[in-house]
Amino acid sequence: MVHTLPIGVDDFKEIREKDHYYIDKTLMIRDFLTYRNKVSLITRPRRFGKTLNMTMLREFFDITKDSKAIFKDLEIMNTEQADLLNSRPVIYLTFKNCSGRNMGEMSISLAKAIRNEYLRYESIFSETVDKTSDDYFAFYKIYNMLKGLKQEKGEKTYNADTFLLKSGLAELKKSVSVFYNKNPLVIIDEYDQPLIKAHDMGFREEFSKGIYGSFLGEALKGNDYLGQALLTGIQHVVKESIFSGVNNFIVYTVVDEIYAPYFGLTENETIKALKDNGFEHTDEIRNYYNGYNFGGVKVYNPWSILNYMLKKRLDSFWDKTSTNGLIRELVHFADFTKDFEKLIKDDQVEVYVNLEASFMELKEPETLWGLLVNSGYLTIVEDLGYQDYILRIPNNEVKEEFRSLIAS
Repeated sequence: MVHTLPIGVDDFKEIREKDHYYIDKTLMIRDFLTYRNKVSLITRPRRFGKTLNMTMLREFFDITKDSKAIFKDLEIMNTEQADLLNSRPVIYLTFKNCSGRNMGEMSISLAKAIRNEYLRYESIFSETVDKTSDDYFAFYKIYNMLKGLKQEKGEKTYNADTFLLKSGLAELKKSVSVFYNKNPLVIIDEYDQPLIKAHDMGFREEFSKGIYGSFLGEALKGNDYLGQALLTGIQHVVKESIFSGVNNFIVYTVVDEIYAPYFGLTENETIKALKDNGFEHTDEIRNYYNGYNFGGVKVYNPWSILNYMLKKRLDSFWDKTSTNGLIRELVHFADFTKDFEKLIKDDQVEVYVNLEASFMELKEPETLWGLLVNSGYLTIVEDLGYQDYILRIPNNEVKEEFRSLIAS
């Protein structure tokens, strides 16, 4: 059977229902259940399957759905965890499209993302829930405020203030938990995108210490209504006060073995994908698209492999990440010329790397190296300990983008 290539499709349900080509990553569900972290964050570059995997977890767990058909014949269904299909409520938020030129626009963008889940659960509650009861009164108060958010010019507008955002997810968790008598799984995809956009527009500090810090702190801190929470992003942003009060917070970066095989394509997966679609795996393909090291696993960029099979030619398909502005900003602060020249000449550099991006330390060299690794411009060859790493450019495709970045 010929499957269409899912170019630009990152929703698991759509890929399965429309019979797009899919590399089975469902054992990530087994690992997620095994580790049982209360709150965890997985950081990876863009276009490595974060959203696809998060929507996969959503479809597997969501108690409001029947997902038997889309998980049929996938690896997770051969494990003991298969019995947990559609067993718990899920609150799913994606912030990858959140943006704004100022605090007001950004707060409304965030509130609209929350509104989608309020609308979904209100339709479920509508026939059985007493709107005036103590358990649901706050839910419907916030629901009505979210309904009034500006959508088109001329419509009634409510201010998406700190109260609305701070209370919005907290009350949603409570109402969902009471309704199902099970604490929900909260999934937040591209959690750092609003911070990066706020930084680009010059109000990041005010945003992170105010609205966004209050929102995430209330959403993720341990309480009676949170089952688990899983976040994805490009960076682990620290020293921003956005995770204050969050206990047992675990971060899995590109250096960690846990979850390493599930983002990007492994060598065997790449060979299979090429063969299944009528292509031969060659050294040229390997040199152009391979080279990433995630927790000791050699990884190809899946976006590039899919586009190679679609266009039937070697080319640079690598998608520039949303951290480009940050990287360009850092390059101006220090002289990295010698190290960059070594990298361009197929050499390696040994440097001190901070994988926990801090906007408060943007002028520090180790922050630049961390951004370059997290964004996919560089990959780790060897971990020397004490945050010292040997780095190199992953492959020829990224080298072209690296040259462009440095030339600018």
